[in-house]
Amino acid sequence: MIDAVSETPRQEATPYLTCAIIGLAGLFAGVTGPLLSNFVPLFVRQALGDHRTAIGFVMAIDNVLLLLLVPWSGATSDRASARGRGRLGLVLGGCLLAAVGMALFPFSVSFGIAGVIAAIVVLYTGINIQRTPVQALIADLVPSRYRSLATGSVMFQMCVGAVVFLMLGRLLGMRTAFLVGAVTVLAIAAAFKVALREPPVSGSPAAEATFRSLFDAVLTALRGELPGLRAVFLASFLVQLTFQTFTTWFSLHGTERFGVRPEDVTIGFIAWAMGGVVGALPGGVIGVRIGRRNAMLLGLGVMVASLVALHFVTSFTAVALLLALVSAAWTFPSVNAYPLFVEPVPPARRGVLAALFLLAMALAGVIGDPLNGALFDLFDSYQPMFLMMAVYSALAFLVVRRIDVAN
Repeated sequence: MIDAVSETPRQEATPYLTCAIIGLAGLFAGVTGPLLSNFVPLFVRQALGDHRTAIGFVMAIDNVLLLLLVPWSGATSDRASARGRGRLGLVLGGCLLAAVGMALFPFSVSFGIAGVIAAIVVLYTGINIQRTPVQALIADLVPSRYRSLATGSVMFQMCVGAVVFLMLGRLLGMRTAFLVGAVTVLAIAAAFKVALREPPVSGSPAAEATFRSLFDAVLTALRGELPGLRAVFLASFLVQLTFQTFTTWFSLHGTERFGVRPEDVTIGFIAWAMGGVVGALPGGVIGVRIGRRNAMLLGLGVMVASLVALHFVTSFTAVALLLALVSAAWTFPSVNAYPLFVEPVPPARRGVLAALFLLAMALAGVIGDPLNGALFDLFDSYQPMFLMMAVYSALAFLVVRRIDVAN
């Protein structure tokens, strides 16, 4: 696997504008994700009442759409690119659908559960259609050397968007926040349309870019035909598992360990978000300077040390400070994993393999929550949470160390 520290001549101008524009994909996620996480469950409960099983089924619609649409849009974007139409059309279509869903969502409960489900389907269809083509566009539009900077821009704008729109939801109310979010998504689509220019189509035949290529890509990953692919998949899974452990279980850990109110535990989540804002761009810059693998190892090493320290501190203030450090370090493997992964992937297969990359990360949520729940039952406590996160991060460190990188 090539970790392109010097593949692009150093005198080449850094594509700051392209990185900023493609980073708007992160703002898209920052606009939609927190609002949906906070308000969609409330809408569903308002429409169904306290029927928890039914609520769970409705809330699972987004995951079903992700599993269906992420691989489909990856294969479709490869086919469109091979035929000269490019991937951007899928991204714009997804943005438009998501904007419609955001605008309709506050009014959907007036039509009962059918209206809420319809809004969920429209909104999450838009979100999931654009996920994979955007990932592939990073590789298409940004020179190899600067892809870590592009993914750093994505994460930075995602974290900033999350903080801003959570505040808007509190200050202006849910309905206004959703409408502002819809307008913001439309503005992002307009910026993509005006500012992004896809490169000329490659010489890859369209026959290679079909939905069947998804299955071929799975075999490619399992067989290790592309150098380092399996290792980056596994490392990304473990990094996402670390994040998933925090987001799912920290509230229960914090209330049990420190005896604080649930409202006070949100300080830890705010600290994580701020750490992401601080670390995202430096993570990309350092990946450009010292290589993606080295940047990932640096971040994972700091994560392990900080997570072990978190197990022993006794002050919740110290916990918040260390969480910000863990989050800032977590951005290093997060923003450099995809550029390292996509390096050996030929353009004709970027869509389907980007889909597999996203699905590997989604798998961390599917496996992680039951796994962690079983471990907490085994320990009969939430206390070991940070040590468990340290183990996941240490395993990711060992996996990344085994990646054979040619500079």
